[in-house]
Amino acid sequence: MTVFLFSAMRKLLFAFFLLWHTLLAIASEPADTLVQSRRSILVVPSLAHQPETSWAGGIAYGVYLKSNDLSRISSITGGVTYTLRNQFAFSLTPRIFWGQSRWYIYSNLSLKNYPDFYYGISNRPTSVRQAFRSRNLSVLLQPQIQVAPHLLLGVSVAGRYERVDPMGTTDTEIATLQSRFGTEGWSPYAQLSLGGLLAYDSRDNQFYPVRGGFLKAVASVASKHCGSTYSLLDVSVDGRKYISLFSDHVVAMQAWTNAVWGNSGVPFQLLPTLGGLDVMRGVQRGMYRGTVAAALQTEYRMPVYAKLKAAMFASVGDVWNKSGAGLQPKFCWGAGLRYPLNDARVHLRMDVARDTYGGHWQYYITASEAF
Repeated sequence: MTVFLFSAMRKLLFAFFLLWHTLLAIASEPADTLVQSRRSILVVPSLAHQPETSWAGGIAYGVYLKSNDLSRISSITGGVTYTLRNQFAFSLTPRIFWGQSRWYIYSNLSLKNYPDFYYGISNRPTSVRQAFRSRNLSVLLQPQIQVAPHLLLGVSVAGRYERVDPMGTTDTEIATLQSRFGTEGWSPYAQLSLGGLLAYDSRDNQFYPVRGGFLKAVASVASKHCGSTYSLLDVSVDGRKYISLFSDHVVAMQAWTNAVWGNSGVPFQLLPTLGGLDVMRGVQRGMYRGTVAAALQTEYRMPVYAKLKAAMFASVGDVWNKSGAGLQPKFCWGAGLRYPLNDARVHLRMDVARDTYGGHWQYYITASEAF
């Protein structure tokens, strides 16, 4: 089974590069109509600070193709990050439209050698703070076809391999930790998932929407009979709404949930969590994990001076699992600045946020919106 899975992962990785190179060539063909978004290339510094990473610096990059439709701009984005704790992460995310935007593919390649902390599996703070080093490779392909105005159907293919090495602890301490929260994820594992997706997208722009809505539901399965270490069912729903008020004042709202179930357990790395750049900014990512996570977010975006914009945001969310612990919603809030980098509406984002439990301030600098 392991040989089969590694072979499948290699083929999936090769298909990833072949597909986005081919689609990039197709999407780059000259358009006969007026171009509203010119081709641009961006390389911007990224900076973030969280307790689990200390300061993290790197670059975010993007190639944005010319388009006569601001709501359908093909792009290849990604980033390279290195932290003061010797953490490394690389990502590449092609988003390609072709066939008069009837076809669309979202894809992602991620490679990490990433020391992190494990806090247990709970929706409440624990006394656990176990350091570990994760080495993982993941690939995602989601080709989609438009079947009606704004409505897309597609498939989702994902592969992942991960190995974890505990740091600064004894075998006895790890055994105690595993007896409390489970052994899943501490041994090397590999997953190959297949599923389907349904999406509705009426946004006027992907990168900085002013009006419209977005809804994406994905369900995928992984089976031991197809080479995966764990048999899992993964379901996620992401809904967003953008309301234009006046003079570039915009209200953005998001409802998000993710659930993962497995008959023989779920690797802790694949359990839904809160925090980070996008969902629940201000919450320490990985602090809360569970079978199900959900969050509501809202953001008020407004002009400040010339091209400079500002944003104020707030979120509420929680995770839960079959252990029976009651809900304990987490609240966080923050503010930030935005500055446009090209006419595709890509903005440099600088945010500061915190939760309401006396946690540390979290800082984020990147070249994409949270939602």
